[in-house]
Amino acid sequence: MLKNKKILLCVCGSVSFYKAYEILSALRKLGADVYVMLSDGALKFANIVSFEALCNHKVLCSHSENWVDGLNHIQYAKMDLVLIAPASANTINSLANGIGGSVFMDTLIAASSVKTIIAPAANNAMLEHFSTKKSLEILKENGVKIVEPVCKILACGDYGKGALADIEDIIYAVKRAIFEDEFFKDKKVVITGGATYENIDDVRAITNFSSGKMSKALSDAFYMLGGNVHFISSVGFKVPYKFTKFKNSFELKTILDKENLQDKDILVMAAAISDYVPKQKFSGKVKKDVFGDKFSLELVKNDDILSNLKVSCKKIGFKMEVDEKTAKQNAKDMLKNKHLDAVCLNVLNDNVKFGSDSTQIEFITPTNSTLLNYDNKENIALKIANLVKSL
Repeated sequence: MLKNKKILLCVCGSVSFYKAYEILSALRKLGADVYVMLSDGALKFANIVSFEALCNHKVLCSHSENWVDGLNHIQYAKMDLVLIAPASANTINSLANGIGGSVFMDTLIAASSVKTIIAPAANNAMLEHFSTKKSLEILKENGVKIVEPVCKILACGDYGKGALADIEDIIYAVKRAIFEDEFFKDKKVVITGGATYENIDDVRAITNFSSGKMSKALSDAFYMLGGNVHFISSVGFKVPYKFTKFKNSFELKTILDKENLQDKDILVMAAAISDYVPKQKFSGKVKKDVFGDKFSLELVKNDDILSNLKVSCKKIGFKMEVDEKTAKQNAKDMLKNKHLDAVCLNVLNDNVKFGSDSTQIEFITPTNSTLLNYDNKENIALKIANLVKSL
């Protein structure tokens, strides 16, 4: 996903320096071309060799600077993204005020036109000092993204908001900074996902095999592109954007009715909603000694949430089929009958299965059809999100 993106990971002096190794590893797994720079403070905790073992480039620091070999603050400022993690209070204050004097700070100042992310990690009193708070405000006003520290017991024994953010949240911030698209900036994107659970009694339900993975990938994609994402799912996920969990189709409809979607907004209905629901819900638990050898369950047709939603935003539906011969026509009928702007069609086969990490989607609009060949769901989701721009 981050293939060929040049990222400079800048590590400050902090007891959480070891998490920089995890960040470096995570970025490289995503295909990023990661360079590393260590502050003099970081050198008190780590050495150059340990970081060079994890990346393909020489580590820049006061001990290694070499203009002949291109190991200097000018060359290492020419990146797609600068990530300072962990970031000390000293570095935050120095950068906000343009104070150089070291190869570390000179590089950060030279990279002033490069997208920058700061993940602070320090004693909470240092981060809450008026000068540091003011510095963070200055940096934000100038486009620097801050991944907020978290509250926990710190290395010094104090409790407060000073611990480095979760690695996953930092990686999310990197992806969003790299892929942010002006088209999606501040645009509300509502995505539904997962299966509905329609209760038979208090312990049983009618449901299906939807894993929610595709909707999660779509939510991530729209978030990376800069959207104001609200992910509504029956499957729980830890995400950095708004998340609401639902259980049945009635709860999902209730949540959607409160969204107040406008013309410029986007709705992606990827949830697998039950076509039929039990006519009667039994209280407690249906017991064999009460109903005997046979138990008949009457089902009634469920309300079509997507058809009945009174919204004027862009609407994208999902269609799952098992018969390739009729799949595309059924998707086109859905497109027309439900007044959608696009339908994402996936046909179950030996490769495309419930719960898999990869899929194949045909993106169908009233005037066009685009086949997104078999790929992991993250890449497919990013392609779908970019196709939505043309609707």
